[in-house]
Amino acid sequence: WLWVSEGITDYYADLTLVRGGIADSDAFIQRTANKIIEVGQTTPVALEDASLSTWIHPVDGTGYLYYPKGSLAGLVLDIMIRDASDNRRSLDDVMGELYRTTYKAGKGFDSLDWWSAVGRAAGGKSLRSDQDKRFAEFDAKYVDGREPYPWSELLPLAGLRLTADTIQQARVGVSTAPSPDSAGIRVIEVVPGSMAEEAGIRAGDILLSLGEEQIKEQDFGPAYRARYNSHEGEEIPIVVRRGTESVTLHGKVRLVPQVQQKLELDPTAGEKAVRIRSGILHGVRN
Repeated sequence: WLWVSEGITDYYADLTLVRGGIADSDAFIQRTANKIIEVGQTTPVALEDASLSTWIHPVDGTGYLYYPKGSLAGLVLDIMIRDASDNRRSLDDVMGELYRTTYKAGKGFDSLDWWSAVGRAAGGKSLRSDQDKRFAEFDAKYVDGREPYPWSELLPLAGLRLTADTIQQARVGVSTAPSPDSAGIRVIEVVPGSMAEEAGIRAGDILLSLGEEQIKEQDFGPAYRARYNSHEGEEIPIVVRRGTESVTLHGKVRLVPQVQQKLELDPTAGEKAVRIRSGILHGVRN
């Protein structure tokens, strides 16, 4: 249940900044957009699996995905509850009910507690077997399952929309994990047909530098792209540590089409959707 206890609470961390006047709605939308992009670029994983597998430290990038994906689950459930109740109830009611009926009673919550509270907030029955089918489907598809969130259906209900634009970006074509020491990062997967494969980078290599870019952090992509986006076809040296030896490879900068997503207010949103959007951002109902 880390996807709730640390993921959905991360959703409320973002909302608290807006509702408390520390950040504006644009900041919340940008944080949410970043989470959508992060989840979309990571190996698909069920929220339940991410909540469990973090304890064995997976190296495929899913170890802490219950934070952003769980946060997005909070947004989705909030939208669904507000839409079903005409913005009279929200995920706030679910969290408040569980606080009173479980935590204040000196116990934790389980699946029945959670989904019953969600169903009641949306105007459904008190037992999970009678809950709104949409929440049973949500559980099956997005918590126990790996399906991507249906943003095109859900975001318009809250007066939001996700737009996409295709851009060309310099990409190496590797998945990485932290190095066992402080030097470089470890390559765990090489994308077939990529610059990395053509240069001869292998899984297990420790990537030390790409041309003039020294690799010190796992998130080296933005700095690499800033330096080489306008150098397509240029050959650059690639230094890796392979075993105990330092090996210099050579690869040509390759620009790869990337879909860039942007979350924004929907100027065509109807009155109900605007109320729901305002309710989420400001903690109001109806």
